[in-house]
Amino acid sequence: MSIGNRHRMNEPTRPKLAKVLGGRIRVLVVDDHPSVRENLRYLVNAERDMDCVGVARDAQEAVRTCQELMPDVVILDDEMPGGRGVHVLEWITSELPDTRVVMYTLDADVCDVARAFGAGCVLKDANYEVLVRAVRNGAASLPRSAETY
Repeated sequence: MSIGNRHRMNEPTRPKLAKVLGGRIRVLVVDDHPSVRENLRYLVNAERDMDCVGVARDAQEAVRTCQELMPDVVILDDEMPGGRGVHVLEWITSELPDTRVVMYTLDADVCDVARAFGAGCVLKDANYEVLVRAVRNGAASLPRSAETY
């Protein structure tokens, strides 16, 4: 599957991670289920230190939106139309090194793959506070966060 070009575009200019600037964490939510996307958008925006800057419903839209918005952290589902989230994770890791990923999945095996790429992973049956902590930890990390929650 080709979800993005393999050559880095002109490196976009953006501030360092939000935590360096003391600003809010810019979060992109990627999930194919509308209710999950909207609930996560609402919950992220309710946090004092986070802004949901966008949502995407499939792999291609996730790549386009990441290129456009340059989020600090992506909450990324694995199973979705147009490709798996782990392929998007691989792309983000190579093309957007300052963007962190928290896989948000029902499949515990996906967490092993996420850790291999230095991403965090939260199972969808976890408490919402666990996801919030993973996003904060991802944004605070300079080396990629490789935690499972």
